[in-house]
Amino acid sequence: MARYSSHVTSSAALADDTGFAWLMGTATAGGKLRRVILGVRNTTANTAVNDFQAKVGIARVTSDGTGALTAATVNKLDLRHPAAILRSGTAWATSPPTVGAEATDALAIPFNAKSGVDIPAEFLEEFWISNVVTDGFAFINRGGLLAAAHVYDLTYEWEE
Repeated sequence: MARYSSHVTSSAALADDTGFAWLMGTATAGGKLRRVILGVRNTTANTAVNDFQAKVGIARVTSDGTGALTAATVNKLDLRHPAAILRSGTAWATSPPTVGAEATDALAIPFNAKSGVDIPAEFLEEFWISNVVTDGFAFINRGGLLAAAHVYDLTYEWEE
């Protein structure tokens, strides 16, 4: 299977229960989420990250978003593979896909903002995205309002 990645930076002071990245199926392709690398940084030059507890949920979507998806840059991890077919994005023109409450997240990632997280999902065969436009995952701030001038930096990898 071909492997791809996207890197996304959230907006600063991101509100609680707000999505900032999506990996979505298409009518012609499905895939598996394989790795999640996540951290927090301060956008002000030469300023340390505040010490606080952060939490990002990976929520399965139950509908497609409306309006155009703002595409994230997709990188081929092996340049010999074809272009990715799954949709990777950072925002929706009208409204994002529907997700459930925090308790229904497929995975919750709590961590201290002064550290980071690298979740290799290689052997977790649970993160499958079917080949329909209404299936995929949303990355959602579940830790309360993100501190001012602080953003999530997220890299995720998938297979198709």
